[in-house]
Amino acid sequence: MAACGFLLTSLQRICYSPTMINYTRQHKEESSRNSHHLDYFILGCLGESDQPVGSGSLFYLSNEQGQTISAPTIGRRLRDLEQRGLVEKVSVEGRILTPAGRSILEKLKQDRRIEVSAQEFLHLLKRDSRSDIIDQLAARRVIESETSALAASNGSVEIIERLEELIERQRALVAQGKMAVEEDIGFHETIAEASGNKVLAGMAHLLRSQKQLNYVVAAIRAKVHTRFVVDHEEILQAIKARKSTLARQAMEHHLDKLIADVGRYWEQAFPRRPSPRR
Repeated sequence: MAACGFLLTSLQRICYSPTMINYTRQHKEESSRNSHHLDYFILGCLGESDQPVGSGSLFYLSNEQGQTISAPTIGRRLRDLEQRGLVEKVSVEGRILTPAGRSILEKLKQDRRIEVSAQEFLHLLKRDSRSDIIDQLAARRVIESETSALAASNGSVEIIERLEELIERQRALVAQGKMAVEEDIGFHETIAEASGNKVLAGMAHLLRSQKQLNYVVAAIRAKVHTRFVVDHEEILQAIKARKSTLARQAMEHHLDKLIADVGRYWEQAFPRRPSPRR
């Protein structure tokens, strides 16, 4: 019994160690990404075919594309997609897309276009770039939370209309698979202008003047599948309601999420190497 207790304690120590917790989190995120890509592959194949497609055909197509997806994995995924109402079995020959499946496929295509665009910028990153990006975002958090609070008090109707237009343009560009970086910059700088504080507005502009860094942050958010638009809408609603505290909190929440996304991306792109055993 003592030996069993020692073994259980040792196993718990290993399973709950920082290394194993980090590995488990990375494994879950990798599984999620793989599932996302498999859905895109299956729904895409069905979407391009004018006839039902079966698991055997999908397995053949995956091999043709150089993908290592087993036939049982494809079969299980097809059944899962059918249960979710995204595909429908119409004959022994296979399945077709449902309207809901076509809608999801369009969203996956949009995500894929954004991801490809993002990769062009992310390949320039180095392991030691993380602290520079986070330092810039932390400085923005201090300054822009205050400009948002001031904008809620001082922003004119004209400024609010400009912010609404920027969000609409950003939403339209994202729907086309673009990152809408210029619209993001415009949104934040318009808020800084609305604050009425020229010093804070100048500092906010200076922090956004590094164009490549703006694209890198947007690309990171695209890779981890988060969006600016929802955050911007929350900030705008607080400004429109003339609630300074809520506007400050919304901006802080937005930039906290950006910082967290940078951390998530770095864990994926630059995983920590295990320490060598002594």
